[in-house]
Amino acid sequence: MSNLVLKRGQVTIFVVVALVIVGAIAIYFVVKPSGKSAVSSEFKPVYDAYLSCIEDVARYGTKLLGDSAGYIEKPVFEPGSPFMPFSSELDFLGQGVPYWFYVSGNNLVREKVPTKEQMEEQLAEYIRERIEDCDFSSFEKEGFDVYATSGDVSVDIYDDGVKVFVDAPFKVFRGNQSTAILEHEVDFNSNLGKLYDEALMIYNAEKEQRFLENYAIDVVRLYAPVTGVEISCSPKFFSFDKIRKDISEGLSANIPAVKVRGTYYNEKPSNKYFVVDTGFEANHLVNFMYNPSWPTKIEIHGDEVAKPVGPQKGLGVLGFCFVPYHFVYDVAFPVMVQLYDGEDFFQFPIAVLISGNMPDNSRIVSTNRTSDACDYANKEIEVSTYDLSLNPVEASVSFKCADFSCELGETQLSGGKAVLKAKVPQCVNGFLFANAQGYAEGKQKISTNDKSDAILVLSKKHKLKLDLGEVERALVYFESDGYSAYASYPEQDSIELVDGYYNVSVYAYGNSSIVFPSSKKRTCVEVPEHGLAGFFGATREKCFEVEIPETKSEMALVGGGKSKEYLTEEQLKGDVLKISVPMFGEPQSLDELQKNYELMEDSLLIVRVE
Repeated sequence: MSNLVLKRGQVTIFVVVALVIVGAIAIYFVVKPSGKSAVSSEFKPVYDAYLSCIEDVARYGTKLLGDSAGYIEKPVFEPGSPFMPFSSELDFLGQGVPYWFYVSGNNLVREKVPTKEQMEEQLAEYIRERIEDCDFSSFEKEGFDVYATSGDVSVDIYDDGVKVFVDAPFKVFRGNQSTAILEHEVDFNSNLGKLYDEALMIYNAEKEQRFLENYAIDVVRLYAPVTGVEISCSPKFFSFDKIRKDISEGLSANIPAVKVRGTYYNEKPSNKYFVVDTGFEANHLVNFMYNPSWPTKIEIHGDEVAKPVGPQKGLGVLGFCFVPYHFVYDVAFPVMVQLYDGEDFFQFPIAVLISGNMPDNSRIVSTNRTSDACDYANKEIEVSTYDLSLNPVEASVSFKCADFSCELGETQLSGGKAVLKAKVPQCVNGFLFANAQGYAEGKQKISTNDKSDAILVLSKKHKLKLDLGEVERALVYFESDGYSAYASYPEQDSIELVDGYYNVSVYAYGNSSIVFPSSKKRTCVEVPEHGLAGFFGATREKCFEVEIPETKSEMALVGGGKSKEYLTEEQLKGDVLKISVPMFGEPQSLDELQKNYELMEDSLLIVRVE
């Protein structure tokens, strides 16, 4: 009996506890501060204004993400350098847009592509910091007391929308009435997520296909000289400044023509070459942009003057003259990629790199690469830079050892000296280089394992106007071990020289009427033998006929000479460089042309500075 009573008592207790729990839950849901649906009509306009404020802040935040390559809080700024002009941001209409890919000023590859999760976190933080700034002054004039405090914010970015969750107290009082709401949710239409995903596909396609590099290489080959031969007995002149300008203008004209496969452009045959498959079909505008005013590096490896082959002593058997030329280009420039869909927009810049006329698959442009060794620099040195009069000169300093180089920084004026203290890797027989505007490069050998200071002396460049007398067209060369200069006269009517010992050469050219008749020559070369014998290195002679068309040389050597000169700093303070050039007359045949070249080798120039 007692057991039965005990069991009934236990059941009673459980029933009471259950009723208490159910009641507590019911009370919680009755009195719990709720969302928008539970707000009374009196407070609803205030709460609607609060939600509208959150949406406005969120919309502006999504605009910032689209404008700034997926960033609101940008990565730490990294400046460019004379070696590599890219900073970590592209200045676009006065706004710095972070690169997704670039090469830093000290030649380190950087890839900074934000994830969608990072974008959501930055947008959430942007909203959280601004919730308290919502303006309720119009309601306060009507007697409302509004308290909006910051709290936890989370954001979800979808293909076609953005959803914002705010967990923060929002309280409103008026007279004896009040309301408090803890959780808030706002969502609105936005194509930010879709545009980001498509931007990422374009970026990955560029990494894999290198389509921007390939288009740029085509531009270089179309707008600039690369490899060729011209039948001529006069030199061919190339203006590197003009070549750089032509390449920049070619990129500016062609990069905007690139299209992502889709339906937003005219599918005419001429567009087919520029269409790229990036993994999606775009039904909205996608732009690729390049502006010549943006940081661009175009390095040209080759001679600005291509000399003719044929008229020199011992080559008369050729029977004609030709001018071969070959140029290798290293190009680095930014491209801005922009995607539009309705009112939504997303853009990101990337660096496009060409090395040696090919896409730079190493993603590092310079042959003198900044090695990992620079990251382990542990020897401090002090570098001072001066001119020949021992006046301090501020200069950029770099260090090279074997196949790596390190940018050390710039010397700064301090106490009558231009000094830089920097750390370098330990190295035997390395070199320090100093560069300053208006001066020739300074260079000094140094073993950093046993020396901790260095003085580099830079020679000032002096610009002198050329006076070649009656010479109408000429090439002027001043060549020395440490510094060389040349001028294509009269296009370049001045030359910059530093003090030093020079080998001076002048080639004077004039009109020519020499005509080389067409001819045929038999040429024989060694080629591998057929079959197994060829595999083991056996060769045979193969001969073929070379037909040379009739050519007319419009220019030819008519004068020139050589001399050796030592020019002092004091001499170079003059204004005019006068050179007396021996003249030989216009050649009427190939034999006379060869004779002029022989005379040029033996003729003496008279050089003076006035």
